[in-house]
Amino acid sequence: MLNQGRVNHFGKLEMAFEPRRGFTRLVHVYQQPPLKASRELYEGNHPTATVFIMESSGGMVAGDRNEISVKLAPDSQVRLKQQSALKIYPSHTGEFCTQAITVELDERARLEWLPEVTIPFERAKFQVDTTIHLKESSTLIWGEIVAPGREMRGEIFDYQAFQSKYKLYVEDSLIAFDSFHFKPQDMNFSTIGLLEKALYIGSLWIVAPQVQHLNIRDLQDRIQLEPSVQASVTKLTDQAIHCRWLAKEQRTLHKEINNMFEYISTLL
Repeated sequence: MLNQGRVNHFGKLEMAFEPRRGFTRLVHVYQQPPLKASRELYEGNHPTATVFIMESSGGMVAGDRNEISVKLAPDSQVRLKQQSALKIYPSHTGEFCTQAITVELDERARLEWLPEVTIPFERAKFQVDTTIHLKESSTLIWGEIVAPGREMRGEIFDYQAFQSKYKLYVEDSLIAFDSFHFKPQDMNFSTIGLLEKALYIGSLWIVAPQVQHLNIRDLQDRIQLEPSVQASVTKLTDQAIHCRWLAKEQRTLHKEINNMFEYISTLL
């Protein structure tokens, strides 16, 4: 994590879940503005707890820091949703704003994180670190989308820096380390091997014991239904796969990721 100096707004959200009387409950929550969690929502008698993560400030400015911690006890089932896109405002002071997300899944726990888009405005500087620890019996479906900026305002790759580090551990073994550091002023995104003609980046991380029974060829065919989107499926281990998309339009990318998200969710 970046050695951040002065912190303006320090948002903190700690959540712990465990099964009680047939439903997964949010048994511990500590929230420090601007971060906040909703109460659990349920679809009928389904035990999965759906919780919305909210940010009351409307976005992060230079020097802001957010920390989110999620713990699932054995057999917990949770679906987390961001209430809206994460907006990263211009850095007028040259400082970064930072976010750290840590997740721990215990035996047979299941966590779904539906993808929302992160939008770095012009001159924004942002760094996010995500660390996830799972057991071999736990299940994770985790999505994320990164925008080039406020496209409708003509802000495309006008931010200063965007850095992301994503680490995935199973039984304390690191199975995935995904890192990218974009500095648009120093990089040509249209170069072959970078984004080429794409503007948006999407990812879906799937970890579960049932992954070994999935047909990767079938997933590869399904992920390439939309011709304007470049996508691929990579098998990381016998129990983990990674899907990545490059797209020109946010709407199309969102649709494709959500379709794959729901499809995978029904298989696991």
